[in-house]
Amino acid sequence: MMTHPKVWPKELSCELRDDLHSWCALWNVSTLVPEISVTISRRMTSSLGRASYTRQSIGLQHTLLDPTATELLREVLCHEAAHLAAYRLHGKTIRPHGSQWKSLLSAAGYPPRATIAAATLPACFGVRRARRVVKRRKVRRSPWKVITRWIRG
Repeated sequence: MMTHPKVWPKELSCELRDDLHSWCALWNVSTLVPEISVTISRRMTSSLGRASYTRQSIGLQHTLLDPTATELLREVLCHEAAHLAAYRLHGKTIRPHGSQWKSLLSAAGYPPRATIAAATLPACFGVRRARRVVKRRKVRRSPWKVITRWIRG
């Protein structure tokens, strides 16, 4: 019998839930599925997803719901589920993107990468190129020069 995650947003398809089941079965943590809660966040802007071991939750960025980003959504969900599975299998002392996590993601068929280049993101993310910020060098003056200028007026 297939158990359902604790919270599963209606925006996410049943296929993704089935993928979550198959990944957890592959990683031998099938008991993890009913404890996971998945949420969609409009406030999350700097990352595509976030996993919390203490709350057993996965948060996903709302732009992943765009129809052009379905493969990316699947990869991000697997990425975050692998974090929870790695913590369940190896304890909380492991590195978040360490060898244990990498082996789980590779077993699921995804490249073990911690970040995704902005150029490879779908158009729905509207990635803008960062403007180059020119820093001006601050002129350092000795305290005596400052005092003499202040006295002279």
